[in-house]
Amino acid sequence: MAEVNTDEEERRAAVANPQSRGVALADESPDELPALLAIAVGVAILAIGIVWPSIQNDDGGAIVTEVAEVEDAAPVEEEEEPGEAPAEPTEDVEAALPDLPAIEAGLPAAGLALAADGNTVVVTGTVPDDDTRNAVIAFVEGQPNVDAVDATGLVVEAPVAAEVAVTAAQVSIVLEGIVPDEATRNAIYDRAVSVYSEAQVDDQLVVDAAAAPPATVTIGGSMTDPVLFQQVLTAFDGLDGVEVSADSTIVLEESDEVEASLNSLEPIQFASGSALVEPASEPILDQAAAFLTENPDLVIEIGGHTDSVGDAAGNESLSQARAEAVKAALEARGVTNQLSAVGFGERRLKVNPDETPEDQRMNRRIEFRIIS
Repeated sequence: MAEVNTDEEERRAAVANPQSRGVALADESPDELPALLAIAVGVAILAIGIVWPSIQNDDGGAIVTEVAEVEDAAPVEEEEEPGEAPAEPTEDVEAALPDLPAIEAGLPAAGLALAADGNTVVVTGTVPDDDTRNAVIAFVEGQPNVDAVDATGLVVEAPVAAEVAVTAAQVSIVLEGIVPDEATRNAIYDRAVSVYSEAQVDDQLVVDAAAAPPATVTIGGSMTDPVLFQQVLTAFDGLDGVEVSADSTIVLEESDEVEASLNSLEPIQFASGSALVEPASEPILDQAAAFLTENPDLVIEIGGHTDSVGDAAGNESLSQARAEAVKAALEARGVTNQLSAVGFGERRLKVNPDETPEDQRMNRRIEFRIIS
């Protein structure tokens, strides 16, 4: 009986202190399991009550913090499955614009300005004709990244014509018109002075850089001197930047009867290298005075000419002095005609070149030309 009582006392102590019996649950009888489970649940609830406050503040911040850290983390890119096409970019790509310097370098006309309004190219400037304008537009339209061409400011404007009108007469030459540069103007003027004296050249040429070379020279006028006619007709040949028009209308006229009679007289002779008339030529001056006295209304040019021997400037001065000597001799004989004396020097050689004494003699002469 004493042993039984001992077992009963141990059972009651175990119920009063469950922790001492945890290791022996498996040995308990089925009737004792519900009570043991209740004890285990109580222990679990007690453990949660102790641990939970350490991970949970009053407003649940610890949990929220962990969520925020998850949200701030960089997204993990999903690997593309083999064979899938790359994803299309979501941002807008700027459209390529026309290359204006490259376009300008290939334009079929110079002096034009280009600007870009997006993929529309704006062309401004002047072109000489419609064909050039169309060629410019077509060229620009065919360039990369050009969607349209605005040619409102591309104007057809014909270039200034470089045209020179030469009007030659017996005692003067007039130069009129437009030349592209000063060099062309000087070249034309110099050729005129090679035939006429400087006082007889009326230079009205205008330089216009907008004029397109070459300068076209058209020669008109009339004269009775065959040497002068041939010289004027060919004076402007071979000049750089100059073309002589085939429409030239210069005319060689027949001399008036009085002019022809004066020039058919024997040549008036002078002392070598001077303007002193040889005594043998005095009768010739008498005949000339008679012709003029019979025609007092004629205006006469007395032209002095030399050969090409010696200095050109010296020859011109000598020819001027001889022409003036003849004029004075005629006036001394009572001639009342309006007379002018002009020295041409070696400008108008009858024989060119004058390599023989006979040729040189023919070039040393006085000629009479009726001005009006």
